[in-house]
Amino acid sequence: MKKVSIFEIFIFTLFGLTAIFGGVGLIYFPDNFTAPLNACLSIGTGGIVSFIFYYGVTKRLENSKHNIIKMGALRAYQDAKYNIAIAIIHASQKGGRKDLQADTATINAVLSVKGFKALFRGGREYNEGYYAFINQMSEKTPEFEEIIFNLKIINRAIQRIVDVTHIEDRNAYDQFIRLDSIIRRIENNGAGYDESKRLCQFIWEIFAGWSHTEGDYGYDLIEKMIEAI
Repeated sequence: MKKVSIFEIFIFTLFGLTAIFGGVGLIYFPDNFTAPLNACLSIGTGGIVSFIFYYGVTKRLENSKHNIIKMGALRAYQDAKYNIAIAIIHASQKGGRKDLQADTATINAVLSVKGFKALFRGGREYNEGYYAFINQMSEKTPEFEEIIFNLKIINRAIQRIVDVTHIEDRNAYDQFIRLDSIIRRIENNGAGYDESKRLCQFIWEIFAGWSHTEGDYGYDLIEKMIEAI
């Protein structure tokens, strides 16, 4: 959210001092400098009123627009993540997981960091743990296409945040740009044994709250990024 700039503070202070100068001057020099002091008082008070109107109305509209974009992006991300969770379950079932059901309880477990790790961490065989899902991403399966489609939705939400909102935190801005680059690379890679490795790694990072550079976050980093803007 855009903060008050130093220039805006300076202008507001200048108007305030001008009004004070005019008001005090009229008290102590009512006869000698009436015209210029009245002008100072008028300019100063007019400027103050304008600034109050600006921050009371214009800033409120800006903040409202910011919140609408933020909440819209958050809903888009959560909906897309929900659809990806279902695709993960279906792909894992096709990969040999007999213990997974696409019911509400399992979907909610997949959507939580703790639940996802409990369901997919471990396993040594092709049809165990996360391997059952990975093996299904080697080809352009319906689940692969569903995941790519929802990643595109997430990326559109990210692009709107970057293009429309004012992100002053350089680190946060860089994280959104990096996220955009990762999703674009995944889209371009397509399906395949080697080509899908980045996709599977990215899905694990989202759902397990983990990064190969930062380690275990314990939460959904993308959701936190959106909520923090």
